[in-house]
Amino acid sequence: MNHRLLGLTVRNFRTLTDTKLPLGPLTVMVGPNAAGKSNVLHALDLLGDVSRKGIESSLQERGGFNVLAFRGGRKPVSKLTVGIEGIWSDFASEKAPDRYELSVSQRRLPEPGPREHVLSRQERFVQHPNAHAETSVELTSTTVVVNGPPESGRPKTRASIERMGSVLHQGHALALPEGSPSARAIGEVRRHISEIRVFDPDVREARKPSPVSESAPPLKDDASNLADFLLSLREHRDAWELLLEDVRAVVPQIRNIHVPLLAGSSRAEVELEEECLRGRTRLSDASWGTVRVLCMLAIIHDPNPPLLTCIEEIDHGLHPHALSLLAVRLREASSRGQFLVTTHSPVLINELEPEEFVVCERLPSGASRIPARRPEEIQRVIEKSEYEPMGDLWYSGALGGGL
Repeated sequence: MNHRLLGLTVRNFRTLTDTKLPLGPLTVMVGPNAAGKSNVLHALDLLGDVSRKGIESSLQERGGFNVLAFRGGRKPVSKLTVGIEGIWSDFASEKAPDRYELSVSQRRLPEPGPREHVLSRQERFVQHPNAHAETSVELTSTTVVVNGPPESGRPKTRASIERMGSVLHQGHALALPEGSPSARAIGEVRRHISEIRVFDPDVREARKPSPVSESAPPLKDDASNLADFLLSLREHRDAWELLLEDVRAVVPQIRNIHVPLLAGSSRAEVELEEECLRGRTRLSDASWGTVRVLCMLAIIHDPNPPLLTCIEEIDHGLHPHALSLLAVRLREASSRGQFLVTTHSPVLINELEPEEFVVCERLPSGASRIPARRPEEIQRVIEKSEYEPMGDLWYSGALGGGL
């Protein structure tokens, strides 16, 4: 089955008070600083952490409810929500998608005590394991309620769960038969959400040697295991050759990339073979931009990507000619896994289609408006301009999302 994400819904999370963002194979967000682009990625990252660590730990690591909830408006908000739509179960479709939604509420306790507030959560899955029938799983307080189609013989079942427990984290808490279509669909949701990555490479970490894994590792979100990842990528000959071809196109001085093991250790480092230079250049001595280019091309050429890869500020430190190539490679890679990218580059935007382009704006209220323009509105501006490049139109302010 072709699993995929169709959209993200966020309410009262940081500046995202009411965001409904469609997600295609490639989605590129553009707008001024502090418009809310990064908050979209943070919302997805929160769901990933909930699936791995649970709700309370994920909130605490980010400073707690009061830090994450929207801080504008006359009164503090008492509820934040993050939800996704996609296709995971056997009979889901774009018109009848599967859905997952997590809401966390905070209320003030009536009596003074060690805590002023208490948190509660609501969680809801909707799947389509049978034709023309939905199965829903709802968590409120300490109860899990499963509503299935009448023909399943299990129209409603109940089970207990911890007050702040999450089925996204504790799949065993479900009152569903093991191996049933609904259980499989929820298992796929949990797996895909847990694998979502928000890629924001740390050049200082990427330069360092990294321990060698026994099995092919995914590239970490900060690219701190870049050497290990490239070592395993060499086993995928086609992907490795494409990576080398692209590196040479963007940094013509580079002839080859080597990933030797350090003597007397189980660590590998990246070395660059450069034109007209004797010996090799260790990645720790390479330019900041060269390291970042290598990180970006590595994530794009990953032969086994997760369902969704988010890339923060893909244009940062890259030459404009490199961005034209990255746009092409992103679209090619989106046939293997979806990409959600942020950028400020008109050059990259010039390579996009209107349905791939999302304008982000910040309102006077402090809330973000994402998307700020519908694809059909963008298309009308393009036609009215007699098909000026979309990046140039955005830079001129014709598509919104300016300062």
